[in-house]
Amino acid sequence: MSSIIDTFVGNEDISGVVIEKFPDQPPNMVRVVIVTNVNSYTKNLTIHVNKDRVYTVYCGYRNGIPFRGGGTKYNQVSFEIDDTRPNILFSFWKARNFGLLERVTERNYSVSSIQGNTLIISWPNRNNPRQFELKQNRHTPSQLGLNLTN
Repeated sequence: MSSIIDTFVGNEDISGVVIEKFPDQPPNMVRVVIVTNVNSYTKNLTIHVNKDRVYTVYCGYRNGIPFRGGGTKYNQVSFEIDDTRPNILFSFWKARNFGLLERVTERNYSVSSIQGNTLIISWPNRNNPRQFELKQNRHTPSQLGLNLTN
């Protein structure tokens, strides 16, 4: 059973992003997956778990794994949570001309709300921000071929 934990509106570079969580990880782990269009500029997520641990995942035109039979790509990162911290900071970045990354926005998510879950971040192109509003346009971990061990 999944649930949506966040949706983004407003800024055209991130409008339409849907973050859905799936409770399929051990309680001390979080897996984050970015899904976007194959023809999109590179999108980046930097995850600040604590002052010593930062994780980065890229997806887009030159990065990511093509999803079978579709126009999307995905990429993932898994990490152990730090339950001494109340929040984990997610920084959303997007490539501009010449491939330079520019920060679009940041969000804090409480450790208790994301631990033990796979978070799938469905990030559409700006010319179709409503692409992932419909559930049938979003992917699940099992559709992407992900399980507890990968």
